[in-house]
Amino acid sequence: MNIKLLVCDIDGTLIPYTRDRITPTLKAAFDQAKADGIQILIATGRHYSFVHKSIFEDIDPDYLVTINGACLVDKHGTVLESHPISEEDLYKIWDLCKKHDIGLGFKFKEGVVGYHNYKKFYKGYAGDHDYGDAIFENPKDEDFHIQHGMPLGIFLIGNEEIIETFKEQVPDLFFAWSYKDGYDVYPLGFSKAMAIETVLEMNHITWDNVMSFGDAENDIEMLHRAKVGVAMGNSKPIVQKEADYVTTSVDEDGIVFALKHFEIIK
Repeated sequence: MNIKLLVCDIDGTLIPYTRDRITPTLKAAFDQAKADGIQILIATGRHYSFVHKSIFEDIDPDYLVTINGACLVDKHGTVLESHPISEEDLYKIWDLCKKHDIGLGFKFKEGVVGYHNYKKFYKGYAGDHDYGDAIFENPKDEDFHIQHGMPLGIFLIGNEEIIETFKEQVPDLFFAWSYKDGYDVYPLGFSKAMAIETVLEMNHITWDNVMSFGDAENDIEMLHRAKVGVAMGNSKPIVQKEADYVTTSVDEDGIVFALKHFEIIK
């Protein structure tokens, strides 16, 4: 096996939702992999501004696929590729959230902007974390997207049964369950895997050189395409079914367990 790139989701994969830093054991594993010439790519639904600072300190990733593939950046945050949603879908999802009182936030290059039920959205999206001015409310004239261009992604906070009904009403968007009452939403056709393709081309390697790690539905495609797709032990059955290997949970350093299992590290 000739693995040259490790691709890792963040939440539920690198770090449990209850922590904001990888373990020393995982850091040592990444240090060993990088010393052997393996690059590391972070693939997340998060906006670049919401990636834990510790990720840069402890891992120093070579690339970051953010907003579920809608925005590819280098380690310094320089945008290499981006794919906004359509204006039509923006208004469709906005209207549905108003009708059903769902917390709605759009992910722009500048940050995450709450468009409906801001307090509910902020509490559900940020939790106890303080993201400063990276999350803010849409101006009263509701023209942020007009002034800054279409957003790259969407996050919804609210009743899961109601949000599930949105799928048929906005068929051009993919709804990925992220955590209880939280959904990442992004355009069909633009995924983590698609952005990873760009990185593969830039480095003249293929999916046969990739080992990927994930725990959620928005990770399935990259797990399926990689030479070795590893599902975390805490992932849903639908994710585990698509993986080549199911490791231990994120709380048990599942990435380290898998890297040793496949002899990527000693």
